[in-house]
Amino acid sequence: MALSFKGLGNEGRLGNQMFQYAFIRGVAENRGFDWVIPGPNARRLDNYGLFDAFNLTNCDLEKNTGEPSYRTVEYRDMHFNEDIFERCDDNTNFSGNFQTERYFENITDSIREDFTFTDNYLDPCKEFIESLGGGDNCIFLHVRRGNPNLTGRRGEKWSYQMVQEYHPLCKEEYYRNALKEFPEDVNVIVVSDLIDWCKKQPYLQGDRFHFSDSSYEVFGDGASVPYVDLCLMSLCSGAIIANSSLSWWGAWLQNDRGKVVAPDPWFGPAYAHYNMKDMIPDRWVKIHNDPSPVTPEA
Repeated sequence: MALSFKGLGNEGRLGNQMFQYAFIRGVAENRGFDWVIPGPNARRLDNYGLFDAFNLTNCDLEKNTGEPSYRTVEYRDMHFNEDIFERCDDNTNFSGNFQTERYFENITDSIREDFTFTDNYLDPCKEFIESLGGGDNCIFLHVRRGNPNLTGRRGEKWSYQMVQEYHPLCKEEYYRNALKEFPEDVNVIVVSDLIDWCKKQPYLQGDRFHFSDSSYEVFGDGASVPYVDLCLMSLCSGAIIANSSLSWWGAWLQNDRGKVVAPDPWFGPAYAHYNMKDMIPDRWVKIHNDPSPVTPEA
């Protein structure tokens, strides 16, 4: 008897999985229920990385993993659903986005403890940050584009450049305005799924900019995961995020050590119906990003 998220690992990549995990834990805590998620050996489509990247200190493999056949409640909007949080039934499986910290504000410290990185990622990232004078002198800037020439793990050509009506790219003007929110002498660690493209951009030139070349670790099946990038983000003290759940978490894991800048609007016109009022915490700074599409390039 518990709450479950049976589709974890089939409903989005690492950033989405982190929201889903934090959601199921926060709601279960509020309702006084147990919780279960798919175990580390579950076969999944979307690089099920929670057990690879994080210590998950509060996840008991015997008690908290499994795939029970419960009645499924699906919720696809982005804003906080008070009815689910306060009144959901036990023995319920959930499916959806749940992308707001309001679902797990009641267990913030526990979630941060779960999302501490394993040493094989944490140690080299700490070494890199220390080489730049420490995290207090670093912010990150995340550029999410995707390479339109690469094939996804499901066999299709796909990148964020190809779905800009849903997920607009963050433009140069957004990043230039966001950089003005920080001192000119702070180190900026650029993380991206298209890092070579970033190195050519005129607004990312100068000694203050440092590029994460180890962005996406590639496994034998062609899957790629941004564990190193996310770990680097979490060690900084300030953030310029993209409209990405990954960099949202990179900023959140900093535990309010510095200013966070986020793009507004988050989605393109095809997702304009979503209520986004709970996605970006009030303490973060929103800066306008033009959602109009641009020509794809690698």
